[in-house]
Amino acid sequence: MKRIIFFVSILLHFCAGQAQNTAFPSLEDLDRVVAEQQKYVDIREGRISDVKSKLRKTASEEERYQLKNFLFNEYSSYVVDSALHYAQEKLVSAYKMNRQDYIDDSRLNMAYVLIQGGMYKEASDILQNINRATLAEYLERYYFLIYNTLYEAMVKYTIIEFQSKEYRAKAMLYKDSIMQKNDSTDVYIRADRLLEQGDYSKGLQILLDFYRQLDPDNRDVAYVAYSISDFYRRQGNREEEKKYLIVSAMADMKWAVKEYISLRRLATILYEEGDINRAYIYMRRSLDDATFCNARLRTIEVTQTLPIIDNAYQVKTKKEKKQMMIALACISILSVFLIGLVIYVRRQIKKLSAARSELNKANERLRQLNVELNSVNEQLQSANKELHETNHALSDMNQSLSEANNIKELYITKFMTECSSYIDKMDNYRRMLNKKAASGKLEDLFKTLKSSVIIEEELEAFYNTFDETFLHLFPSFVKAFNSLLPANDSIVPKQEGRLTTELRIFALIRLGITDSERIASFLRYSKATIYSYRSRLRLKSLNPEHFEENIMQITSF
Repeated sequence: MKRIIFFVSILLHFCAGQAQNTAFPSLEDLDRVVAEQQKYVDIREGRISDVKSKLRKTASEEERYQLKNFLFNEYSSYVVDSALHYAQEKLVSAYKMNRQDYIDDSRLNMAYVLIQGGMYKEASDILQNINRATLAEYLERYYFLIYNTLYEAMVKYTIIEFQSKEYRAKAMLYKDSIMQKNDSTDVYIRADRLLEQGDYSKGLQILLDFYRQLDPDNRDVAYVAYSISDFYRRQGNREEEKKYLIVSAMADMKWAVKEYISLRRLATILYEEGDINRAYIYMRRSLDDATFCNARLRTIEVTQTLPIIDNAYQVKTKKEKKQMMIALACISILSVFLIGLVIYVRRQIKKLSAARSELNKANERLRQLNVELNSVNEQLQSANKELHETNHALSDMNQSLSEANNIKELYITKFMTECSSYIDKMDNYRRMLNKKAASGKLEDLFKTLKSSVIIEEELEAFYNTFDETFLHLFPSFVKAFNSLLPANDSIVPKQEGRLTTELRIFALIRLGITDSERIASFLRYSKATIYSYRSRLRLKSLNPEHFEENIMQITSF
């Protein structure tokens, strides 16, 4: 159904932006958008409310028809029942104006909504009542598209093989009819045909080229990104599939689309990767939106997968609760142990106090003994004098050792202080940026962030490390590289153990990085500059046709 939503949007109000879609959101970004979905729903409801207000005040039947058409488009991927209502309201206005093209357009709208709701028989009846011979030319593509969508949907939900083949053949027939109209929608039909034919690379390239032309806020980004993800799924490229599913799901959320596939598909992938919590949240969101939209087919698709994810989520929740109970039990046991330890320490203190009292008594007895030993002490004074001299010598030695220890301690402390200072600087830098951001000092923040001093220093260190590592792996690289050039065009680094820019470019090529755009990003040059370096050296080489192949033959060690 996502395909028909997009095609209808293209046929009714196609626009192609020129901005490049190069930045990809993360799962965390999608989490925030999903959590804030009500904000986008309110925006959509506001648009709908404004148009309904205009409709109530408008007397012109032509204007009323156009306003009803707008409301149909707003509701077609939002609330199916309301979309059907305004398709029928369009039909009323069309009959009042006696406009056959408007009547046919309204019937096509009704057929589309009925397909969304899985009511294929009713949709087919409406389509059969449209006179193909009198159909306005501008509606022919839409007519073929609705028929194509009907038969593609019937292919998915029939269990009879010969009927499936028949429906598929009819779907292809109408798809060919759309392609013969030669308008902007051809890019999607061609890509879809290539997908069915298994030519994934060509079809994917068509969509990627078109995707890069779309403005990030274009309403059509959701479908294009989903189609790209489908190609990557067929190729088995899970990471790229996820990347474009996130883009598509975010676009759906921001446009308050309720009838979609991307978020459900992404939830299934996350479940398979073990991200149970996020998969459960996304799948519940998909079910709630499908229910809100009353898109019965989407509801069925979600309910086929949700029980599996819900069961895994419940198992995970129970496991976490069990772990928490074990942790609480451990804490309780530790608390009991600590209480016992406190009691033991208090008893030891009492024993120590009693021992101190006994010690005082013993000291008193010793004092008396000291009086008796005074005479003996006098005899020992001479010996004590000698001992004093010895102690003095030992004291000098201890002082020397103490000084040595102090020196060691000083150097260790200095080293630790320097390390701590560096960490503090980095933390202060982070805090400074955070403080500026929090206080709204955006100009200061941008000025600080634009400073390239830290980056330049880190880049210099990074390139030094790269050069040393590469030359360790390929010690003869410079010599072998120059052997591919005329002697007078040899490249000699200015510093031992370092590479020039030209040598770094071909070092990256030797490592298997041959794409000029990736090399340009690595070395912080433009793609044109990298291409110029490569072309110039290739033309100078002794064998231009096989120059880069010869680079790849340079051996390590």
